[in-house]
Amino acid sequence: MSVKYSRYIPAISISGDFAVLNLLFVAGFCYFFPANDCFSREKLVFYLFINLIWFILVYSFGADKINRNTQKKALFFTYVKIVVFYFFLFLIYFQVSPFNYYPRQLLKYIFPLFFFVLISWKFAFYYAFYLYRKQGYNFRNVIIVGYSSNSLELAKYFNHTKWNGYRFLGFIDEQINKKRKIIGEYPDLKSIIENEQVDEIYLNLERIPRELKHQISGIVLDYPVKIRIIPDFGEFSNFKAELVNYDFVPVFQVHPGPLSYWYNQLLKRMFDILFSIFIIVSLLSWVSAFLFIFSLFNGREGIFFRQKRTGTDGKVFTCFKYRTMYLNPDADRQRAVINDKRVMPAGHWLRKSGIDELPQFINVLIGQMTVVGPRPHMLKHTEQYRKIVRKYMMRHTVKPGITGLAQVRGFRGEIRKISELKQRVQLDVSYIENWSFILDMKIIFLTLWNFFKGQEKAY
Repeated sequence: MSVKYSRYIPAISISGDFAVLNLLFVAGFCYFFPANDCFSREKLVFYLFINLIWFILVYSFGADKINRNTQKKALFFTYVKIVVFYFFLFLIYFQVSPFNYYPRQLLKYIFPLFFFVLISWKFAFYYAFYLYRKQGYNFRNVIIVGYSSNSLELAKYFNHTKWNGYRFLGFIDEQINKKRKIIGEYPDLKSIIENEQVDEIYLNLERIPRELKHQISGIVLDYPVKIRIIPDFGEFSNFKAELVNYDFVPVFQVHPGPLSYWYNQLLKRMFDILFSIFIIVSLLSWVSAFLFIFSLFNGREGIFFRQKRTGTDGKVFTCFKYRTMYLNPDADRQRAVINDKRVMPAGHWLRKSGIDELPQFINVLIGQMTVVGPRPHMLKHTEQYRKIVRKYMMRHTVKPGITGLAQVRGFRGEIRKISELKQRVQLDVSYIENWSFILDMKIIFLTLWNFFKGQEKAY
């Protein structure tokens, strides 16, 4: 078999990280500042610190788990997060124990260089194995036991992602079928494992006859092969899932999403606090003062509008907005429609520009909302929509946002058709399942672009 060295891949990958780190932050310092005692006790403690926190971050973010299924995008963003946290911890050290190191004006160049060299190393390593496997080395012979639509999709993955180093031999099922690449029947499993030098076996337990499961399990456990289980999630097959253990009982947790991890929550929360403080101080303060003075001459009853909306895990919170409508009994039941008589003259401009949403940064600061996320709905609409659209309540597994993916794609304001609601929910679910800090920045940029451009359904 040609996979005996695969276990060394993560070790080589992580060793390269430490080589890059020490080349820039230790060897580089000693080379450019030879007058300093590079190996004094003070310096050695610092070198130990920067290597230790890198080790902790690599294992905390799972960068040590690089394997043949790791995607380039996942690899890149994992190291973005590691370097960001590393930068802050690096600076904190100088607040606690300052000493003569690279001048600050050089550090602002060292860290970008560090990130560039690090990513270059990771991708060079990544593509080196791509070329190596393309030559037919470091491959794994795999078979799938049990033919079904799920098994067929998995076989397509093996056949179309050559760089991963999988060599798909075929299926094992009830009857041989060369057209479907069913190379053997269940009783042939033992001989196929031995003769074909199988490295990995994928068991489709839903497809295997009940009376044969015990026998097949006994056969595969007699060989030093990797065993994989193909779950059948049915209606949940499009969701992401992770395996968690409750004592000795393995359970699949469906759709946790990137925001279920503490470090992503921390990164998002830190940005929310800093960004909301900036908006409150720079915009909300003087806009509120201006609107208050304006209201004194227009008979308005207060500049703020408060409304109960659905938040995280279905909890109710009070959402703040600038008042744009006259007092009316339908405020908590009906969205604004085109030429809505409830909207005050100045309210049209506030709604069109999106300025009416600014007070929601107060909700963000106190932790009830986030800058980017699914928009919160009125309580009446939550009860109504959850009965109409599947996956609707998934929107409430994360904090509601001031802006979101659906809004920058043109889905905001009045809902005229059920298809529009379904598209909104689909985009919200996509955001939850594929969240990244870069995606948040992109949505914020598009929100600002829409502010200057104007939006069709903002009335």
